[in-house]
Amino acid sequence: MQHRAVSVFHYQHFGVYSVCPVPFPVDVGEAEVQSPGLLIWCQQTLMFLFQIFLAVANFGPNERGQEFSVIYKWSPRKLKFTLYQRIATHSARDWEAFKVDGEHFLVVANHREGDNHNIDSVVYRWNPGSQLFEANQSIATSGAYDWEFFTVGPYSFLVVANTFNGTSTQVHSHLYIWLVGAFQLFQSFLTFGAADWEVFHIGERIFLAVANSHSYDVQMQAQNDSYVLSSVIYELNVTAQNFVKFQDIPTCSALDWEFFSVGEDHFLVVANSFDGNTFSVNSIIYRWQGYEGFVAVHKLPTFGCRDWEAFNTTAGSYLIYSSAKEPLSRVLKLRTG
Repeated sequence: MQHRAVSVFHYQHFGVYSVCPVPFPVDVGEAEVQSPGLLIWCQQTLMFLFQIFLAVANFGPNERGQEFSVIYKWSPRKLKFTLYQRIATHSARDWEAFKVDGEHFLVVANHREGDNHNIDSVVYRWNPGSQLFEANQSIATSGAYDWEFFTVGPYSFLVVANTFNGTSTQVHSHLYIWLVGAFQLFQSFLTFGAADWEVFHIGERIFLAVANSHSYDVQMQAQNDSYVLSSVIYELNVTAQNFVKFQDIPTCSALDWEFFSVGEDHFLVVANSFDGNTFSVNSIIYRWQGYEGFVAVHKLPTFGCRDWEAFNTTAGSYLIYSSAKEPLSRVLKLRTG
């Protein structure tokens, strides 16, 4: 698995802080974890009853042709994650951990089974009796790539990024609301190869941003500019009780959005991965400008950018970006003044 990262802001800017080679397979503590087709470590620290779990989404079969994703449990005695539970998945792309009404859940994004992208993704519930995650609900998806959980007041929501239905990337991604012990369809959004959802709050306002990656249909010959398209930010209209389009942002096969704040300023950074000709494209940081929405303030030279993560330590604020096209990940430190 390969990674990389980037650069500079004006009065606030990012400079390279460190460069981190990322081995494959991934080491966890002292244990080398064999993860065929490992896509992502879902560091959704599932912590309950003093137990910590780590869920791995595997998108390829093992040497026996079996497709499993794996849940690991932290062992305080061994000081490493150890195998806890295998779950049958289908080209899994993502895990999302969440809690509703005091119960713990995991949902997997099953991308495809063979050539069939129109398959069920599954919500799993922690069973305190069996001490296992058990299937709780199946949800029909089309090339599912990402799940995002969030709450609005007393209500719980799950939104899925559907990428491909077997003939077209122009498919609806769906938002579900938790009602009477299950997730029910709440709203649908027309998306184009949706690869990621990001939910964020600015004051009392609630937003959803989708990363659209590709406009393709088997009936049409693919054009180079089919990777250059708008990704969309939606805002919750409390009166209408749905999300409405707030802003279109031009992107280049966007694969991820990351929202972060520094003091009173709010930012979105997009992972632009490909423009139809090259993986060497700028990823962009946007700053919240109130009435103007999000405005581009800095270009970050990236190569096949796949993911951004923002984090803080006592030493400052940071961004890290990964790429499947390069062997390094870079950490960027925010400088102010």
